[in-house]
Amino acid sequence: MEYVLTVRIIDGVAYLSKSAEWWQVKAHPLGNGHTEVTAKRGTDWIELLWTKDQIADHLQMCADQADELAEERKEKSLAVAANRAKKRVRQLCKAMGADTLLTLTYRANQQDLQLCKEHLEAFARRMKTLIPGFRAVCGFEQQKRGAWHVHMATVKLPATLPARNGVKVKSFNIIRAVWAKVTKELGGNIDISSRKRHSQRSAARIASYLSKYITKAFAEGEKWMNRWTKYGKCDVPLPVDMGRFPDAGQALQAAFSVVCGETVDTSHYSHFGDWFYMALERPPGGKVQALETV
Repeated sequence: MEYVLTVRIIDGVAYLSKSAEWWQVKAHPLGNGHTEVTAKRGTDWIELLWTKDQIADHLQMCADQADELAEERKEKSLAVAANRAKKRVRQLCKAMGADTLLTLTYRANQQDLQLCKEHLEAFARRMKTLIPGFRAVCGFEQQKRGAWHVHMATVKLPATLPARNGVKVKSFNIIRAVWAKVTKELGGNIDISSRKRHSQRSAARIASYLSKYITKAFAEGEKWMNRWTKYGKCDVPLPVDMGRFPDAGQALQAAFSVVCGETVDTSHYSHFGDWFYMALERPPGGKVQALETV
């Protein structure tokens, strides 16, 4: 197993990180039949009996290497930000029970990301007027030709909407017309994939589909640009702390104790054996289990 050792200086005292034996387990009930569980190995900090001169030497060494490590730190920070954004998008999709995926495109080769964001903002405003309670999570992707498009996860779109003459028409026709009006001569179009038409489009599948584009955007886009956005009321519940366990075996046992009528949609044990992730999805009509805090 590989560990990265870290030294911290706090109030003139040096501490060395050490991978602990204990594990922390948290469950995240997201609603709509979705729960995510994580188990992570803890970290202990050991006080080093360094003299003031040793601490000064260490700090000087860090200063000397600052320029060399600056780019590496930026890349690590970017990776952390990408994973955080991916997790946030995934959990938002599950928390709102996303059942429809819209792909908003341009017929023209529209390569201005800021303009795409302005079009999306105008589209979302009109959708909120058309559909009270409209909610969506959106990610931006650039095609090979350079044109931008938007992946939008949303929920509970009505089958019909009233047109100007009061006659009700298929909602997807109205929605496409709204995007076309916003984009004008650029020729906006919308592709729609709903759970009704594609049963595999559960909230978990949509969450996975959309979140992968967030990671791709971080890898290919300008650093620190906004790669996703959301509209409407959509919050992620707080996780439940299931406690600290003395070893990996007991931590995993606690993690799997959460499963009660759900299907394990995804599970992953890290290569270094220091964390575990599991996503659960409850079938329609399945039992809901209450989670206890510690």
